[in-house]
Amino acid sequence: MKRKAVLIVNPSSGKEQARAYTEEAVKELQKVYEEVEVKETKGPGDATDFAKEASEEGVSLVVSMGGDGTVHEVVNGLSENEVRPALGIIPLGTVNDLARALGIPLQPEEAIEVLTKGKMRPIDIAKAGDRYFTSGFALGRVPESIHQVTSDEKSKLGPLAYLLAGLKQLMGKEKIQLKIDSKEQVFHGELMAVVGSLSGSLGGFEGIFPEATLEDGKLHVLLIEDLSLLDTAKILPDFLKGDVASSDHLTYFATRKMKVTPVGEEHYESDLDGEKGPKVPFTVEVLKAHLNVLAPEEEK
Repeated sequence: MKRKAVLIVNPSSGKEQARAYTEEAVKELQKVYEEVEVKETKGPGDATDFAKEASEEGVSLVVSMGGDGTVHEVVNGLSENEVRPALGIIPLGTVNDLARALGIPLQPEEAIEVLTKGKMRPIDIAKAGDRYFTSGFALGRVPESIHQVTSDEKSKLGPLAYLLAGLKQLMGKEKIQLKIDSKEQVFHGELMAVVGSLSGSLGGFEGIFPEATLEDGKLHVLLIEDLSLLDTAKILPDFLKGDVASSDHLTYFATRKMKVTPVGEEHYESDLDGEKGPKVPFTVEVLKAHLNVLAPEEEK
């Protein structure tokens, strides 16, 4: 592949600080790559298109500078291709789930250094229907409420904004009717929510699934059944510490592939990495070691 890097910048990320770091990132990349091209997004889908074009061109590295939404779009632009450039991440978002899971510094100046000093790390991603994701998966009323969190709420509260929105929706008691089929678990009935993670983190809260890694080939899934306010108050501290088996109202399993089908006519909305995903029915499948990402060298 040609020694070229493409830097995809979301100028509205990080309280519009992205442009301030672009020049620094270009200088760092020029130490290693013969050519560095900067592409700024102007709207939804741009990052996906830019990443797809870069992949088809045969560049060596595509860097996402922005939040989880930008990473999600870039990954979707890269993942369909048979030969894929490596991925670099300069996190400027509210949550930065994938960066956290990979140990990429959340300070942009430090993350920029990883682009030339980091190591290639093959990671799993997953595909739900026709969309790819790298970190979190959710289904039901919770993702619908998360998508309504405003930029102002995210700026003020950070990851807590998503947690509060999700809890508020759970208290609404509106259920979803699903059939879930996997080798490890079969479920048919009512649920409050389905959440899953490739990395162990969800919405910026780390260690929700302590056994999960980005290399284990599995999506770690939690089925949330009927929870009262009292149940939630009892479970939440253990849940945030990674004790997902602490309640009869939670069913945990890890799988490589599962089929999700609605029971009835409503096609529930999904959430992938904090972005709107496909509506059910669809199949979720983990793609082992599908992407190479530049990350700090793991401590031994």
